[in-house]
Amino acid sequence: MNYQVPWRCLVPADAVSFIIGKGGANIRQMCDTSGADVAISKEGETPDTLADKIVTISGLVDQKENACGQVIRKLRQMQGVEDHEPAVFVIVIPQNSAPVIIGAKGAQIKSIMEQSGAEINVGRDAIMGMNDQPISINGTLEQVVSAVSKLNSVLQDMVDRGRLTQRDFTFRPPDNGAGAFSGGGGGAAAPALAPSPAAPGPAV
Repeated sequence: MNYQVPWRCLVPADAVSFIIGKGGANIRQMCDTSGADVAISKEGETPDTLADKIVTISGLVDQKENACGQVIRKLRQMQGVEDHEPAVFVIVIPQNSAPVIIGAKGAQIKSIMEQSGAEINVGRDAIMGMNDQPISINGTLEQVVSAVSKLNSVLQDMVDRGRLTQRDFTFRPPDNGAGAFSGGGGGAAAPALAPSPAAPGPAV
């Protein structure tokens, strides 16, 4: 069986204790009920410049979908967002997969948006200090989980074709800083979950 792509997402550091739960109860329940392995980045597993933590979900696709939904629901509970309300969730992809995720003239990303119903925005720059790019997904809980699954299935296809390897999903400092742009925090400052409709400026 080929390497199974881990699903990686950004969560605010202050949400970590809420996801883990008292004595690890919440994260243990996520793992038990989904069958997936859910891990949160520790010191040294992400660059010092990244304020957020990375949650990595490993397992089979249906297990990852289940666990991902539980992580998103916890973030929504923390911020008072209902499942049916739109909100933003940020995932992390290897930088070298971004052109494939987007597709020729944006065809791939457009197709995933249409199928999932979510709005998807691929960060222009790598996360500072990493060989990864953030993708923000805006939608209801169901739409976001669907989009996350479809985006990661593209990555799985790249792994199956030998275009990505396990190394692409493991943090390592970029060579000579290549591929790491500060770009206003390189996307690292993007909140992992924010209520959607509150755009700045007067309502139309």
